[in-house]
Amino acid sequence: MTVKSVEHRQVIVIGAGPAGSACAQRLAEDGVDVLVLERRTIIGNPAQCGECIPNWGEVIGTFKHLDDHDWLETYFDFPDRLRLHRLDNMRVFLPSGKSYDFALDAFAGHRLQFDGFLADKAVRAGAEIRINTPLKRIQHQRKKNRDVLVTSEGRFSCDYLIDASGSLAHVGRLRHGQDPDVRPDDQVPTIYAQVKGNVPETFDVFLGSVAPSGYAWIIPKGPHFANVGLGVRAGKLKGSLKDHLEQFCKDLDLEILSIGGGWIPMGGPVGRMVDGHTLAVGDAAGLVMPSNGGGISQAIISGCFAAESILDHINNGMPLNSYEERIRASMGKALKNSLRSKNMGYAFMRGDVLTELILRVLGPIGGIKRAMECERSVWIL
Repeated sequence: MTVKSVEHRQVIVIGAGPAGSACAQRLAEDGVDVLVLERRTIIGNPAQCGECIPNWGEVIGTFKHLDDHDWLETYFDFPDRLRLHRLDNMRVFLPSGKSYDFALDAFAGHRLQFDGFLADKAVRAGAEIRINTPLKRIQHQRKKNRDVLVTSEGRFSCDYLIDASGSLAHVGRLRHGQDPDVRPDDQVPTIYAQVKGNVPETFDVFLGSVAPSGYAWIIPKGPHFANVGLGVRAGKLKGSLKDHLEQFCKDLDLEILSIGGGWIPMGGPVGRMVDGHTLAVGDAAGLVMPSNGGGISQAIISGCFAAESILDHINNGMPLNSYEERIRASMGKALKNSLRSKNMGYAFMRGDVLTELILRVLGPIGGIKRAMECERSVWIL
């Protein structure tokens, strides 16, 4: 019987999304041997989000201790070719049609281009990316005291492992099953469509029965094109998400060009982001804003922080747990407030009448804005 060889790398990253690519680039720039294993054939396709990408000003306005982080500031300086449409304003629509306007510092992009650009930067820095290489299982070899990553294209071992596999946290699931400490909670199904038609200039959000215990969105991507979608808490919608999205687009006289979807972890950060020499980043660590579903900023920041914690461990013997400490110091308050806002929405915004009443009370005093921006939870006015 032939024993298949095991390829050893210093760092292996599972997933070439924004978190994985940022982590790989940061490590490779410091001379670390990095291999990224990506299950998809095309990086960034299919997308699983609304494609709103924050600018650096939006990032440092939300999270702490980032003002003097030159690497991240430079990383967020995305080229103009990725910026399909400037998003300076968000409108939040109540069930009655009344809306509130809020300033925004972001842009609409195309995730296929955006994710591909980030992956290319990681490769130029010295990282290696292998596509169409899904992780199948993790085998622990007692004699050699190591984990072997079994993929469709070979077997691998590493000194450090980064779980950037997305909302289902593939590494944590393979190792620990349904252990809530390592699996993101409250997985909300989402669906989106690339559409053509008379689209608004603003990022529009719709609350109420159009998306019970969630929201619908329209994100313009340029003249006559937009990303339109909805995320609804599982079990709260009658009928299929696809039927609901198609009706929403039909009501707005928008032509659907393509449809995609996925899951967003809305339960807040996982209990344990560091598991031995494995670090979870981005959606795999539950680093998504529960009140608005945003996660690209946190993905990039956590990928960078994970890389820097590994570098500190290699060069100075610093504990890897410093990664989790940095995450909580930078994002903890915003994520906590966002989670509280989401939970209050689940508890009280039941039906259009009650949702309308609560939001009309909150709107004039800025409660909606603070909840969306995660400055405070919705019930702390």
